[in-house]
Amino acid sequence: MTKKLQTLLFILAFIEGGAVMCVELCSAKILTPYFGTSIYVWAAVLGITLTALMSGYYLGGYISAKNQKKNTIYWLMLIGGLLVTITPVISNILLPITIKLSLITGSIVSLICILFFPLMLFGATSPLLINWLTTNAKESGKSSGTVYAVSTLGGIITTFVVGFYALPTFGITKTLYGYGVLVMAYSTYLFIATRTFKTPVSFILIAGMMTMNFHYQIDENTLYFSEGILGEVKVIERTYNTNNQPKTYRELLVNNITQTMMDKDNPNKSYWDYVDILSNNINHYKNGNNVLLLGLGGGTLYKKLKENNLTVDVVEIDERIADVAKQYFNIDENLNVIVDDARHYINTTPKKYDIIIYDLFHAETPPTHLMTKEAFTEIKNKLTDNGLLIINFYGYINNEKGKAARSIFKTLNRVNFNTHLIATPGNENARNLLFINGKQQLKDVMPTNINIDLKTVAFENDMILTDNLPTLEHIYLQAALDWRKNYNEINAKQFLRH
Repeated sequence: MTKKLQTLLFILAFIEGGAVMCVELCSAKILTPYFGTSIYVWAAVLGITLTALMSGYYLGGYISAKNQKKNTIYWLMLIGGLLVTITPVISNILLPITIKLSLITGSIVSLICILFFPLMLFGATSPLLINWLTTNAKESGKSSGTVYAVSTLGGIITTFVVGFYALPTFGITKTLYGYGVLVMAYSTYLFIATRTFKTPVSFILIAGMMTMNFHYQIDENTLYFSEGILGEVKVIERTYNTNNQPKTYRELLVNNITQTMMDKDNPNKSYWDYVDILSNNINHYKNGNNVLLLGLGGGTLYKKLKENNLTVDVVEIDERIADVAKQYFNIDENLNVIVDDARHYINTTPKKYDIIIYDLFHAETPPTHLMTKEAFTEIKNKLTDNGLLIINFYGYINNEKGKAARSIFKTLNRVNFNTHLIATPGNENARNLLFINGKQQLKDVMPTNINIDLKTVAFENDMILTDNLPTLEHIYLQAALDWRKNYNEINAKQFLRH
């Protein structure tokens, strides 16, 4: 083997390692608007990835023993690149069907269709490369180590580039298309460089490049659309008949779950009961009191806080949300937004606040790392003597689906918060719970007919949540799945991938 060909094959190994990570990351984000971001979805992604690579390693080893043609690896990469370019097309057809299945079944079936086969082909290349780069038995260890090192380096660099730049800048579809075309183009170059080019190579390359014409188009009602590592963000306008009069509403959707709804004719009106109840319970705070709002969304709660002349700092992990709120939801340009993880900000800020509010649902997923004894202790240290911590959470309090809320309550009590629990109107599956927590005895909680009588709630089998035992994501899963299922049944299926 010539030195030039050896270098070209190591470059191929680098591209193959990057392709694996690109497809894995993008596949996980493709599933997010349909199946969420729970640990079960990520477990499915990792499980299918490892299964595909295992199958590919075996396939590559089998081929290397039976077939000594060096262009076999080019064919594997070429077809793998084609599958990467058509992944968005397949997902647009497949996912509206698999969403009808359960979370675990739907995730696994979807990933087998969009993730398994390209990764299996990419995995098969490593044994073939090792076989072709090994001239004698003594060099086998060195060859295999170098191939896997170069491949892993490609995966590392691609993970950072895709995660921090390509996905937020170009979105899932263009990222997959771009990397798929890169794989196909380099494979075609290798066919040419080794003088093994055949006419079918051209047909496959052209087919892959043409798939961009079949990717979904943004619906005319969609004002904004962005795909990124933190999920899919859309702003749409819908017109409903209200009292026989057409009325236009603007909605912010994160992973196809509505986070904010705004009447264009009355942009300050709230359509979420918890916002009004929360506002009523902090009306006694004076002008200039400092509020930390963790999570912005479209800014409905922020507007209410500003109406009370409170001084508001906002922490939002996704900088797209702040830009969208300002551009589409009538939020002031001078909004003070800190782009940071809420727990990191709490741990590092020297400021103290009169009110700290958790409004942190990312689609149907709340942040588990902010619901632990250690997090609540740090929050307590950031509150003034008469300060309040207010948490917006799922509406379940009873039975198994309510275990998460009961465990949060129990954890708050462990750090000596005085907690009052209020539910918004409606059944458990269609309401919110507000945890209102004070460092001192609560005296100004507005009485309502939907206060939760804690004497009727059984807490015996519930948990103290800690950083060391992150179980909240497991115990709220039933509530989260039920919430997303109800939303999809009522609303989301009409608008998926519009």
